[in-house]
Amino acid sequence: MKGYRILGVFCLLIISTFFLGCTNDDIRPEMTSEDQMPNYTVIGQNFQNVYQYNYDGSLDEGELINLTQESNINREYLTLRQVSQVLTFFSFAAASFSVIQRNYLTGESTFLNEFYTVSSERSVTWGASSENKLFLGFFSPEGSTNYGIRTIDLVTDQEIDLNIEFNVNDVFEPLYSDDRLLITYLDQQANYKLAVLDTESNTIIRTFDFGKLIPSIFINKEGEMFIFSGNSSSEYQLTLYDLQTLDVIRQDLFSINRYFFAGSIQSEASISNEKLYYLNLYAQPSLIPFGPATYNFITKENRIIDMPFIVQQVQEELGLDIELTAFDYNEESNTFLVGYAKFVDVETLEGGVIVISEEGRLLKNTNLTFAPTRFIDN
Repeated sequence: MKGYRILGVFCLLIISTFFLGCTNDDIRPEMTSEDQMPNYTVIGQNFQNVYQYNYDGSLDEGELINLTQESNINREYLTLRQVSQVLTFFSFAAASFSVIQRNYLTGESTFLNEFYTVSSERSVTWGASSENKLFLGFFSPEGSTNYGIRTIDLVTDQEIDLNIEFNVNDVFEPLYSDDRLLITYLDQQANYKLAVLDTESNTIIRTFDFGKLIPSIFINKEGEMFIFSGNSSSEYQLTLYDLQTLDVIRQDLFSINRYFFAGSIQSEASISNEKLYYLNLYAQPSLIPFGPATYNFITKENRIIDMPFIVQQVQEELGLDIELTAFDYNEESNTFLVGYAKFVDVETLEGGVIVISEEGRLLKNTNLTFAPTRFIDN
């Protein structure tokens, strides 16, 4: 139920299953430190605790917070979701799901212990959250593939179940934004569908049918919905929707040698100033699983940053091998952030954050006492 895909060091999702990468010429500029440094917040863990690290690029200073000590967040949590300033950590123990919600700016935390106990009635597949509700995707009854959503109102304690479709073949990562829960699945006829749930009225306001095309979805900072649809080749249709009305704002075609998963790709892609900033997957087997890349919708240029060269630079600085674990594009500073893990010894797991310019320059390496797993949207 982990919401973030790039978490290989903890075996939450195995990066080696990503089987397709780009083959364009790599970009290998010289190292410099003149670019604007980003502000960022990152969550991660070592063998003992879960941490939050807040970095101020203008001051070149960071603040480390032990979330296990402050908010009792166990390192075995299942899923981390973010809505605005609130982080929701889902966990499972003793046949029950629990939630800890923490405002990452103020540190205020709320706890909802054992809010759902598993039974033969439902088999829970994922958890998501809004500002005042929790959502559980489930199959009912247990052992079937009848797909539904349970909504739990944290204010009224009301619980409502809604059937999505019977006998589905597969379900994918959900995505929530602005009273819309986006639910992607593969139906009985192996057609990809996207159900849009209005979380205020608890009704499906539209179901998109993509047929055999795979829909990959993310939301921009303006609250608009991007959908890439393709058939696992390099050709994609981009459609931009108004998330509230679901009216089409823009359509475009583009081609990159990159496979995108069905469902949410919120942590893997961002569009700004007519450019797609995305996580490029290296063909396996490769010592480097992923790295940053950009696609220019005007010039059609696809630029892949030479991540193996940057990793080599960092490893020479540290004297240790590293494993990449997290990825983000920081729009404010126009930089890429890449988290990594390093095993100091059998009892010590540490890590760091690499800051990379759009042109592919290594701007900064920050050593941390934990391995990053998720960059937070600021």
